[in-house]
Amino acid sequence: MTRTTTVAVIGLGSRGLSVLERIVTLAKRSGPAAGRLRVEVVDSRGDGAGVHTTDQPDYLLLNTTCSQVSMFPDSHTVGDEVDRPGPSLFEWVTARGLRLAADGCTTGLASSVGPGAREIRPTDFLPRRVLGEYLGWFFDVLRQRAPAHLELRLHRAAAVDLADSPGPPGGRPRLRLSLADGARLDLDYAFLTTGYTANQPATATATDTAGVGGGAGRPGVIAAPYPLPDQVAQVRPGQSVAIGGFGLSAMDLMSCLTVGRGGRFGHDGDECRYLPSGQEPKLLFYSRSGIPCRARPRVMRVDSPYEPMVFTPAAVERQRDGGGPLDFDRDVLPLVLTELRVAYRRCEAAIAWPDAARELDRDLADAGGPDGIGKLLDELDDQRGRFDARQLLEGGDGMPLGDATAYQHWLAEAIRADLADGRRGFADSPRKAALDVLRALRDTFRHTVDFGGLTDRSLAEFHRRTVPMLNRAVVGPQFERHGELLALLAAGVATAPFGPAPEVDRDRRTGRWTVRSTRLAAPAVREVDWVCSANVELPAVASSASPLIRALHRRGWLRTHRPGSGCLPGVDVAADQHPVRADGQPERRLWVLGPLCEGATYYNNLVPSPGMFSRPVFDAHRCVAAMFAAG
Repeated sequence: MTRTTTVAVIGLGSRGLSVLERIVTLAKRSGPAAGRLRVEVVDSRGDGAGVHTTDQPDYLLLNTTCSQVSMFPDSHTVGDEVDRPGPSLFEWVTARGLRLAADGCTTGLASSVGPGAREIRPTDFLPRRVLGEYLGWFFDVLRQRAPAHLELRLHRAAAVDLADSPGPPGGRPRLRLSLADGARLDLDYAFLTTGYTANQPATATATDTAGVGGGAGRPGVIAAPYPLPDQVAQVRPGQSVAIGGFGLSAMDLMSCLTVGRGGRFGHDGDECRYLPSGQEPKLLFYSRSGIPCRARPRVMRVDSPYEPMVFTPAAVERQRDGGGPLDFDRDVLPLVLTELRVAYRRCEAAIAWPDAARELDRDLADAGGPDGIGKLLDELDDQRGRFDARQLLEGGDGMPLGDATAYQHWLAEAIRADLADGRRGFADSPRKAALDVLRALRDTFRHTVDFGGLTDRSLAEFHRRTVPMLNRAVVGPQFERHGELLALLAAGVATAPFGPAPEVDRDRRTGRWTVRSTRLAAPAVREVDWVCSANVELPAVASSASPLIRALHRRGWLRTHRPGSGCLPGVDVAADQHPVRADGQPERRLWVLGPLCEGATYYNNLVPSPGMFSRPVFDAHRCVAAMFAAG
């Protein structure tokens, strides 16, 4: 009798779909001779959309252009282990006749988006719900592609426990997955791809310079930014909301409380103006660093990948000098900064003349490694004016700390200058070209950091200080969002008076909150009705709100990667993505992929891209291939 192998995919967002695609494709390629396979897909929604729910408003946009999203693996990542090709998100929306409305975000058929609608471009940022629809369609494609010897069963219920199950006499131990609806599934293997699982609310302190992420349930606290608009439904027109952060979530909140309340942005050339509805609250922005994110350029790069000269995996390995963990600031950051300088000068030369760019590349190649390249760059600094890569990365140059007016003026000018660079794009802005290295070489950062690549102390510092810098530099909002923020500041609907690291306290007498600057010479103090943390917490192990993750932690099947670290709450995984148990041994029947692994691995919050190496797909492929090899 042919044996049936049973595997569960727990969580069906983009990560779970990538695992499922690999299971379907490799099962097809193996053929029925490899045995029957039952796949239990477990997800409470079961539509494949994950966090990209199809019921969210159109003003919540993706931060990746539509041509750079595809769920269909290609040879850049999995070699010849591919099924039939399929459309990218851009090709998918184009084939369906979707168009972009005049407001720049509403997407639909030509008949539903009104006058001024235009064709969608490859460089457009589309509503997140459109990606959710694409992911749901992709799930249907996988079900249709599944071979006859693969049985796919969908369970629309949450997983609540995973434990040992007695297998057949003399057989290997199996797993038993318990679902919230009472079902029990006996398994050979399981993939945990639950995405951004929520954490249990922490006890908030009276003073919190980062926001009030631990204050769930307290009066006037919005402890998490999503889902929108539900999270801010209690905020009434004319009330005041302090938004903790300048990143993507802060811009989502800004859109929800303005456009989502009936306000409209109008454009006069490059200038953006806000037309209020009267339903808005007053918005006050603040953050730990006081430094705004850099917006995505108006037109994102879609050309060939960047070719590094200094910050390469080989250079990182030379720094290890024997294979030990690195100190990022000492051993790696100099390579990163030199690569930024290379990209800056390359772009500068290309702007001047193509022959100048080719000549510079020859000089760099002949310079003889990082030290020689550094000397050549120093010579160019002497000739053309110094370019300070560290200053560009940190982003706080010239921040005045005198009073609220001076700080907010600096903030607005910094955003305005970045938008000017964004209009020029990667080809014509050396600063944007330099910063894009941080995005283009993300896999080299992973090679450096993942699976114990840094010392414990350096890893904590990397996530505490360096990751926020990298995010501010290249994971910023869409270009239009910062133009809208400037319009709100000009209209007085929004202010940012506090400078870096303000304190947030609740006045027990009035029931209102006070936000107070800590770094300005002339203090800025504002009372507000609401405080909102514009920060999505990393999923934790020890304090997870997921019954399944809590059960696995209690059982000792999951442990925290760095138990003593306040900023790294995620699961400990080995290099093969098996979770490391409390006894230090890998649990080889289980794989963990996605944001839950942040810390043991770096930057897990992304969807696959076509025409280039894709880490999410690669991880899914190697883990599923290992499962098939194990039998």
